[in-house]
Amino acid sequence: MYDFDQARREMVDCQIRTADVTNYSILKAFSRVAREKFVPDGASSIAYCETNIHLGEDRYLLEPRIFAKMLELLKVNSNDLILDIGCGFGYSSAIISEMAELVISLEEEFFFKSAQKLLLEASADNTIVYEGELSEGINYQEKVDALIIQGGVQTIPLKIKNQLKNGGRLVAIFINGFKGECRIGIKKENQIHWNHGFDAYVPLLKNFSKNEEFIF
Repeated sequence: MYDFDQARREMVDCQIRTADVTNYSILKAFSRVAREKFVPDGASSIAYCETNIHLGEDRYLLEPRIFAKMLELLKVNSNDLILDIGCGFGYSSAIISEMAELVISLEEEFFFKSAQKLLLEASADNTIVYEGELSEGINYQEKVDALIIQGGVQTIPLKIKNQLKNGGRLVAIFINGFKGECRIGIKKENQIHWNHGFDAYVPLLKNFSKNEEFIF
C-alpha cells in the first residue's frame, strides 16, 4: 500500500526545504494537507512527484516547489483575506487556508463542485469557492489583501488587479515563450509595482495571454 504520509514528508524535506523555503507556516501547511485528495482519479500515486500534474481542461496542479516559493513571496498573514485564482480541485486553497484568515477561491464550472466538496472534506472551513471565468475575477464586496494565480500569465486583466487593495500583494508567473518568471507585485496608488522573485515555467492559463509581443 502506498504510504502517502511518508511521500508528504519527503515532498517537504526533499523538494520544498531544498528550494530554500524556510517559512514555518508554509512547511506546516504542506505537511498537513493531503495532496493526493486533490488530484484526478488514478493520479494519486504521482501526487507528490516533482512535476505539474494535469488536472483536465488544459489545467495543472503546480509543482510543490514552485507553489511553495510563490507562497513565500506572497507572505501570507493570519489575518489576510486571500484570493486564489484557479484553485483546480482545491489543493492550493487548502494550503493557503492553513495560513490565512479567509480564502476566496475562483474556479470554472469543470472544477467548481469538486473543489467545494474536497475543501469541505478537508475541513478547510475558512474557504469560499466561487464559480466563474478566471480572467473575470469575482464579484466580492471587499478588496483582498493578497492574490495568487495558479498558472502562467502574460497579462493580468484589470478586473483582477482592481480586486486587490492598495498595499496588497500579488504573485504570478509570467510566461514568455519557453521562459517564465515569478514576480511579486505590490499595489501602490492603484498601480502594480513588480519585482523579480524566481525563474519558473508553468503552463499558460487561457485568457491570460497577449496577442501582441510580450516583453519582460
